[in-house]
Amino acid sequence: KYRPKPVLPGGGLVALAKLHHRAEDRVPLHSEQQRDLSYHHWAALENLRSGPGDYEAWECIVSALNIGMALCEGGIGPECIDEMIEAQEAAIRAKVRANRHGVHRLDGDGMRIITEALRTHDAQLELAQRQEVVTAIRLIKQRLDEGQVFSIEAA
Repeated sequence: KYRPKPVLPGGGLVALAKLHHRAEDRVPLHSEQQRDLSYHHWAALENLRSGPGDYEAWECIVSALNIGMALCEGGIGPECIDEMIEAQEAAIRAKVRANRHGVHRLDGDGMRIITEALRTHDAQLELAQRQEVVTAIRLIKQRLDEGQVFSIEAA
């Protein structure tokens, strides 16, 4: 006996939307997305260089460095992993100074190293597929949840 399958409220549009999102995951970020992501960390770096040097700017830089590190680990620029580690260490030095003096500032080497790491991160964003960036962000969240962070006491 024939029993027709129930029709979902969205019909075949749900399946088409899922296919579309899967295809979107396999393409690089749009130039506007790359620009938006880059703008925030470059503005934050300028804040640390000559602006108020606030925690939010420091945190934005650290987030970009963490994404860069995770992308390196995922195969996008793996040769730059040491550069990302050095940049993270420079960011931790700035945090240690901020804990003492109340302002987040980078030392000369830190500014140079982080600038290069952010350039690398921009290049990674040009090469990465959307899903690779999402995976990197999820990896960072997982590490934070597990307490896998740089220790300021060790710095």
